[in-house]
Amino acid sequence: MSFLDFFKKKESSFQQPEPTNNSSARDLSGILNSVGVGLIIIDENDCLLELNESSMGYLGLSKNTIGSKAVEVIKSVDLINLIKQVKESTNQVEEISGTHAGDKNFLVSATYDEENQETQIVMMDTTRSNRLESVRRDFITNLSHELRTPVSVIRANSESLIDGALEDEETAKKFSTAILRNAEKLTRLLSDILNLSTLESGEYTLDIRSTNVTPIINNVVSNLKEANPSIDMQVTINEDLMVMCDIQAFEQVMTNLIENGIKYGTTDNSNTLSIGAKPVGQKMRFEIEDKGQGIPPGERKRVFERFYRVQEKEVLENSGTGLGLSIVKNLVHLMDGSVGNEQAHPNGTIFWFTLNIE
Repeated sequence: MSFLDFFKKKESSFQQPEPTNNSSARDLSGILNSVGVGLIIIDENDCLLELNESSMGYLGLSKNTIGSKAVEVIKSVDLINLIKQVKESTNQVEEISGTHAGDKNFLVSATYDEENQETQIVMMDTTRSNRLESVRRDFITNLSHELRTPVSVIRANSESLIDGALEDEETAKKFSTAILRNAEKLTRLLSDILNLSTLESGEYTLDIRSTNVTPIINNVVSNLKEANPSIDMQVTINEDLMVMCDIQAFEQVMTNLIENGIKYGTTDNSNTLSIGAKPVGQKMRFEIEDKGQGIPPGERKRVFERFYRVQEKEVLENSGTGLGLSIVKNLVHLMDGSVGNEQAHPNGTIFWFTLNIE
């Protein structure tokens, strides 16, 4: 039984007796179209006999192409080759690419009906599942890379201590400090991974309410100033700034963005961060502006990706998990806001996010 015959059988088993008002039951093409599955039927002369809307959308075709030679109107080389091959094997299942580089991917089932001399093709868009698989592979690769360095340092220094470095107090202190520093890095990395996993799984619950965020911002700035006394943080926020947010989520967003500015947006010659807010329609826009080297235009959106770090020497020399901005993006979206960054003038970067005003 062909793939198409299977669907026909399933369709007939669900059909109800035809109503007396002469309304017809849904046809197979409509059923497949409703779930985003493309259907193509090619006759014995290799001409298009039937197309549903999904297949037309996938291949950039229209109803006017029905009756045309398949090889003349279908631009996908992979699909044309599959149509030719199926006449020899009667059934083919392959994953093919779209008509342009970087286009969608499709899982295609092609069946040749020798009795009717028709080729029946069913195609499904697998682009999203492929992209998710690619993200999964990249995540595992990046995670392995991020874990390898601190684990190697901890192991090497521990072995040195065991092999006799404990006898030299100064050397032992140096190795122990390196172990502690890398253990703390592992702790931060695992904490960020856990937070991001909770956010992306939908298990993170928020208590969104009208909140005066001015004290939260002042507290975050005070704590970070204490840890970074050389950084000049200029805050221009109203005393009673009310927005709709979750208190803990807002605090983490502000902390991550200001820490990001301190780490990557300040230098010995430019150590100023500006933290402000202004209304934009029904939203409040929060801005953290630095005077650093800025972000290349092609990498602005990518900085919110998991593990992504701008490929600049000054950035790569700083320790970081590459997860902080991804956590910010997820938290802001959960609070019904948006997030982004733009070039500051004359130099530097403005990281911003918006939240609803009460």
